[in-house]
Amino acid sequence: MDCFVLVTTSLVFFILLYGVARVSYSIWLKPKSQERLLKQQGISGRAYKLLVGDMKQFIKQITEAWSKPINLCHHIVPRVDPFTLDNVQKYGKISYCWTGTRPRLITQDPEMMKEVLANKQGHFQKPPLNPQILILSRGISTLEGEQWSKRRKMINPAFHLEKLKGMVPIFSVSCGQMIEQWKERASLQSSCEIDVWPELQKLTADAISRTAFGSSYEEGKKIFQLQKELISLTLEAMQSLYIPGFRFIPTKKNQRRKKLNKEITSMLRNVIQRKEHAMKTGQARANDLLGMLLQHNNQFSVLENTNGAEGKMTIEDVIEECKQFYLAGQETAASLLTWTIIVLALHPEWQEKAREEVLQVCGKELEFEAINHLKIVTMILYEVLRLYPPVIAIYQHTNKET
Repeated sequence: MDCFVLVTTSLVFFILLYGVARVSYSIWLKPKSQERLLKQQGISGRAYKLLVGDMKQFIKQITEAWSKPINLCHHIVPRVDPFTLDNVQKYGKISYCWTGTRPRLITQDPEMMKEVLANKQGHFQKPPLNPQILILSRGISTLEGEQWSKRRKMINPAFHLEKLKGMVPIFSVSCGQMIEQWKERASLQSSCEIDVWPELQKLTADAISRTAFGSSYEEGKKIFQLQKELISLTLEAMQSLYIPGFRFIPTKKNQRRKKLNKEITSMLRNVIQRKEHAMKTGQARANDLLGMLLQHNNQFSVLENTNGAEGKMTIEDVIEECKQFYLAGQETAASLLTWTIIVLALHPEWQEKAREEVLQVCGKELEFEAINHLKIVTMILYEVLRLYPPVIAIYQHTNKET
């Protein structure tokens, strides 16, 4: 009996010792080793802080930057990404910081950027996603390798140029309704002030809802509203230290995230099932993104089965791609349009040139072919994208020693 107790005690001791060693390696020894390797390559950066890394500094700097308005001088980096700006100014265009226990290499060197994005050696991939982000969507943007390639092949036909051409009248309807609402508000008094940011968020949500769900776009707009709340709660969670498993603890916000995700998924499932039934019975055509996705998914399935493989997306896969429609396009498009209006307000002479060109080329009816002849408008949009890019960074993860 004494021998058994001794063996059990020793086993428990060694298990605890092993656990302590693993934790120590993960949260201290490995980060310090990576920090040493970076310094040996002549790369400078912030010293590693146990567990939190540079999260406190990041949150402090961005909170300070966002607490006050900016001048309209196009110098937006101190406002948009003060932490990276500070890091680069202190440690150089190739430097590092810490996201928790992981070092993050910052590069603003064009040649290194090209090397990373070309990925000829296959050393880079999408970064491992925080599980809290995956509640928003597990669509194509979260996939890698063969899975990504296969999914892209399935959904690509829905985004062919000829298909998108047919959506221009739908975009025109959304824009026309917003402009009419603005005119009504202006007609009630000699002048009125409009906050264009929420207005253009509504516009892009409406356009995506119409093009994604067609006749079900009102339901699509409801889904978008729920998803917007879920995004806000997810971003809030990501600004705190990530503790594995904490998202399963039934806190008020965790329960709200879970409820929103369940509601969004349920609504999308109903929309998809109704659309499938309507297409099978000839009551609806594949003239929106969801219809095209379902149509090409079925065609792809038939083709794959002919070749002896099962390739059809499940209804869960289609749900995740529907979530992706919003995440990929709504906020970025609204951001571009908002800054375009601001920059045109700063330069009324270009506003007049753009208006004259639109009236001359398009008249009162917007057609896809006419858009290709809008040279001044295209120049303006490109310049706004240069000054105010809706996406400010691209993240890649090394999957082997690089």
